[in-house]
Amino acid sequence: MITNRLKKLLLENNMVIDYKISPTEFNTKKDFIINLYQSKGYEQINDSLILFLGFFLNKSFSARGNHIDFTLEKVLTNNNKGHYSYIESCFDLKNLIPFANVYDNYYTLLINEDNSVYAEGFELLFYGSDPFEALENLLQGTPLETFKL
Repeated sequence: MITNRLKKLLLENNMVIDYKISPTEFNTKKDFIINLYQSKGYEQINDSLILFLGFFLNKSFSARGNHIDFTLEKVLTNNNKGHYSYIESCFDLKNLIPFANVYDNYYTLLINEDNSVYAEGFELLFYGSDPFEALENLLQGTPLETFKL
């Protein structure tokens, strides 16, 4: 969920989001998210990812010289199911799902079935145990661990 620390980081980076989403609006976003992922072959969508995208869907920000884009249609245009099978097999990860472009589209944020978030590009960067923690670490420019591809 959105912690006070994340709210502070968002404010420091001039990122404005609506913290009070009505149940009707959330359900509309949830249906859109699920349908879009299913159209690209993704069957199991993490509940934490759906909650996170309820706040950040189609938002884009610049922070610390880094462009962060949660426009799901853009992310899924270049990343379909099976695109990450190599990474899944190398690092024993399952069901990687892309949900954002970061570092000016050089990296894609991915969530796996246990909600851990990684940025994939020239390397694999671990950012957190859920999307909210990962965004905090991303805004601070601090991945928790780096893996060579």
